[in-house]
Amino acid sequence: MARMKDETKRENIMEAAKTLFARQGFFNTSISDLVRETGFPVGTIYTYFKSKEEIIRTIVEEGWTDLYSRLEELVAAPGHPAAKIKEITGRFIPELLNDLDFITILLSEGIVYTRIEEKLEILTDLLISLIKSASKTHMLLPGFNRATLQTAVAVYFLGLLNTVKITRSSAIGIRVTDVLNFLELTIESSLNLEP
Repeated sequence: MARMKDETKRENIMEAAKTLFARQGFFNTSISDLVRETGFPVGTIYTYFKSKEEIIRTIVEEGWTDLYSRLEELVAAPGHPAAKIKEITGRFIPELLNDLDFITILLSEGIVYTRIEEKLEILTDLLISLIKSASKTHMLLPGFNRATLQTAVAVYFLGLLNTVKITRSSAIGIRVTDVLNFLELTIESSLNLEP
């Protein structure tokens, strides 16, 4: 007889796994660790997920889907493109940075399961549409093209995530707000979005 699935248990398993993967690393975390962390029997874990790999894929894909759908809504909403870019740097990115465990997983040895290159492509395509609409009212820098934007997305997105991870785990004297202020300044300047 198949067990009934409980969404709360599934979420508890994913949250515990996210914490363990971020703290110990994906490869150093076992299903036994997950059993200890959740208090669920091993059979319960396997009722919801076939393997540890499925758990990390689910964490990344569901986190990414939420993140991307909110970004997509923002880009599609009515409003001036420059205001949308400011909202991305001023509201959207700071929200992303609140989930350090998710950031750690995206950048960890579990990166094999994150398909980060595909996510950067999708993010680049979305931002191209926004920047093209912004370029109708603002003069973009010469030489700004898809390859430049894709490089910028990789440098800013991955660099931002790594920098925030480092600032939260060391005493280098840089605060997350400093990182965000720098990001906002450089993006707005590079896209000529200052009024």
